[in-house]
Amino acid sequence: MSKEAVMSMRGIKGYFIFRQASPFDVTQLSVNLTNLRELVGPYHVHNFPVPSVRSGQCSNDNVGGHWNPFAVDTTSPTYPAGPGSTHDKYEIGDLSAKHMSLSGRSAFDMTFTDFNLPLFGQNSIVGRSVVIHLVNSDRKRGNKQTENMGSMGISFSLA
Repeated sequence: MSKEAVMSMRGIKGYFIFRQASPFDVTQLSVNLTNLRELVGPYHVHNFPVPSVRSGQCSNDNVGGHWNPFAVDTTSPTYPAGPGSTHDKYEIGDLSAKHMSLSGRSAFDMTFTDFNLPLFGQNSIVGRSVVIHLVNSDRKRGNKQTENMGSMGISFSLA
């Protein structure tokens, strides 16, 4: 299975591609983004898709928190601060902690192998959203169906 979101919004262009051949295989995550202008930081899979009716704000009220079906305690002193631990130590949706933040970058082009980012089964990320957070704690949101970002920025759902 492969899920791709292509974006060209607010000057930021690129794509996220998630690939997993079967429920028994690892997931390949490819991220290619340009013109970030050092405005964005962490990025995560959130619980719910971006609403089709835009409220003008991307918040936990409409996309939920990070996808964390195993209730990993992110406040624990043992929660990894960044890449380098085994993927089961992170929330499934904590892509930037598992792989690398977008902070301080103008462009990003990387492919990662993720052992805990399923596209199949009850813990799948399909049907959820990916949020790219601004460094000032606001959020950019996007929907792969939409080129018009409104006032907030990029967003996309993994339909």
